[in-house]
Amino acid sequence: MHELHITIEGIAQGGDGVGRSDGMVVFARGGLPGEEVRVRLTERKSSYARGEVVEVITASPDRVQPVLDTSNHAPWQHIAYDAQVRFKETILREQLAKLAGVDRAPLSPMLVAPHPWGYRNAATLHCDGSDCGYYASGSRTVIDLPHDPLLLPALNEALAGLRKVVGEADAVIGSRLRLVREVSLRASVAFGYSLGTLHPAPGADPAALQRLAHAWFDEVASLAGVCLDDAEFHRTHKAIVGVASLHDHLDEIVFSLSPTSFFQVNLPQAEQMLALVKQALEPAPGQHLLDLYSGVGTFALPLAAAGAKVTAIEDHWDAVTDGERSAALNGIGGVNFLRASVERALVRMEERFDGVVLDPPRRGCHPSVLTELIRLAPPRIVYISCHPGILGRDLMPLLRAGYQIQLLQPIDLFPQTPHIETLVVLQQAALPDPQ
Repeated sequence: MHELHITIEGIAQGGDGVGRSDGMVVFARGGLPGEEVRVRLTERKSSYARGEVVEVITASPDRVQPVLDTSNHAPWQHIAYDAQVRFKETILREQLAKLAGVDRAPLSPMLVAPHPWGYRNAATLHCDGSDCGYYASGSRTVIDLPHDPLLLPALNEALAGLRKVVGEADAVIGSRLRLVREVSLRASVAFGYSLGTLHPAPGADPAALQRLAHAWFDEVASLAGVCLDDAEFHRTHKAIVGVASLHDHLDEIVFSLSPTSFFQVNLPQAEQMLALVKQALEPAPGQHLLDLYSGVGTFALPLAAAGAKVTAIEDHWDAVTDGERSAALNGIGGVNFLRASVERALVRMEERFDGVVLDPPRRGCHPSVLTELIRLAPPRIVYISCHPGILGRDLMPLLRAGYQIQLLQPIDLFPQTPHIETLVVLQQAALPDPQ
């Protein structure tokens, strides 16, 4: 494959270094601004090329020794944490200026993570025989990872226990090295225990899976339950052994979480995000708030606990069940969960809302969602995004409709990765005085 010798001039959305060669833009995975590098190309088009840094000739002072020798789930581990924060702020500023024309809105300094390592309370790892880890870049080859430094201790304990029982003699569990294609782990930050879900390999023997689950459960004291993610054998909300859900705390509210429901993986940073949402919407009795893509009620339940009436819309079945169960567990009666797609539900709504929380998946909002929000005209919208480019795209129609940015706050939920979480507070422009 062809190689180039270039100087990295900047950093792109997605985390690649950016340089040029004979007028062609080159995206170099692993390169940092200011570095002179040798890049092995993996893709070449007429106007740009992509590749991986195979040699750093002149290193940036922002480069540090990686914690892991090979890891694609922590692609920025070679960058000092203060530089990661700086690069993310730069990417966010550039993407919003380019895609939404937002070049003068005040960008608040990044809310940095108190724990750049060991912060994740959930993960899904791939399995290939006795290997368990993450895929190598651009392939389906599993890179074995005995210990993941991004995970909370309870999850690494569970992972070590799984490795042990999978590696024991066949006489204990039977043939099981090809039983599992993936394993999902979730930990309770508040209580220190974990929940595991086995995703069977094609053709896996149900009895062998049962034995594996029981052996894993017996091996790890902090493992509260093992579930199976396969409709042929069990639904994921039914445990093979132990419990099928766990509890965690956020804003003094106890959340009941099933294996498949989304919950923020960095709880200290989620606390900061929630504080900003509450500050922006000022929940109080008499208010009616709307929470779109509400999940398990991460925002809806605290807002309702503060006195507001909240309508929460979510189409994931288990997430809504978790949200309703958590509301009952905490005695919160002011939230109404609607199990429906946001696109369909908004079209039928005519209520007036005092504020909206908009937390869409990575792909962002369907255009009809933005159209309906503009029709409903809530005075304040809090938009939470995990992709600056998508955020810029979705902000455009709202800004054109007269909303103004009151707060533009990046939050580092995912250290050691280029992922950027941003909270934007949008205020409806004041109408001119008719006098």
